[in-house]
Amino acid sequence: MKVQFRAAAPLAAGFALLFTGTAMADGGGAVYTQTNSPTGNAVHRLDRGPDGSLTPVATYRTGGLGTGSTLQSQGAVALSDDGRLLVAVDAGTNDIASFRVSRRGHLTLIDRQPSGGNTPVSVDVAGSSAYVLNRDGIANVTGFDLDGSGRLRARATTALTAGAAGAAQVSVAPDGRDLVVSERGSNRIETLPLRFGRIGAPVVTASSGAVPFGFGFSPRGDLIVSEAGASTVSSYRLNGNGSLRPVTAALAVGQGAACWVVVTADGRFAYTGNASGSISGFAVARDGSLTALTPGGVTAAAPRPNDLAVAGNHLYAVNPASGEVTAYRLRNDGRLDSVPGVANLGTGLAGLAAR
Repeated sequence: MKVQFRAAAPLAAGFALLFTGTAMADGGGAVYTQTNSPTGNAVHRLDRGPDGSLTPVATYRTGGLGTGSTLQSQGAVALSDDGRLLVAVDAGTNDIASFRVSRRGHLTLIDRQPSGGNTPVSVDVAGSSAYVLNRDGIANVTGFDLDGSGRLRARATTALTAGAAGAAQVSVAPDGRDLVVSERGSNRIETLPLRFGRIGAPVVTASSGAVPFGFGFSPRGDLIVSEAGASTVSSYRLNGNGSLRPVTAALAVGQGAACWVVVTADGRFAYTGNASGSISGFAVARDGSLTALTPGGVTAAAPRPNDLAVAGNHLYAVNPASGEVTAYRLRNDGRLDSVPGVANLGTGLAGLAAR
């Protein structure tokens, strides 16, 4: 029998606020990452000004536990498309927490539910649904109904194909027809069809490069995947049957261990976060093909990026080893200029979402 967690009214109204700071600047937004602490997971809120700079404002407990070590994933926190709801994974207690987001970026804990499996490491929100990737045991994706208030209701669990190992990310394609999962250990990408929010049988595509890790979608549906094995990046187009057609296959990044990916809202540029300590940028053509922006692959320096997010014309990287979130301004040509970020957030950070 599964234990159901429900946030009591005092908890929803009296969230745990650990520290406070300045209010969000007009014309800015907020960036969120989680502590992943084994003694009590929590979500950091960092307000961002119009210039992209970050200010730490508050930390909100999820009610669950993290693992204290890297999740080896992308997407441990996710925002809804309208920015009004946030969902975070509690990998140490096998559950997920949902928050309502105010206009000013404040979080109110609404619900907490079992994740449907072992070690949830990635989550995506699409419309009135949330999809959670459970990495360990029998790896699976569990779908949840997510209502406008932030309440969660488990819907169904779909196991990944036998042999799945090191599942790293789950995300829904822009057209809402497919759900994609990357698998580091089995060197493959699984596509699961979605019909009215229900998850269908997986279709397996062999990865163009070894150790497919993080990925992002362009608005056209181009799938851009980082491959940590030889530090490469590939792009794909989704076929109607759920399989993937490679466009650019295993393009060398030029920097070590490309693990995380973000694509700009206009689909013109993609960036990889490289564990060796850099961010590499790529131009994305209309056919989905990729071209490196900078010789040698260093578009910007970063201590050790572990997830990326874009909001407006700014890019953010979470760096768990140094306990900071670095910030960059996006130029029209895709190059990056550093702007003030936030340090001293504690090691072990996981996931990044921005609005």
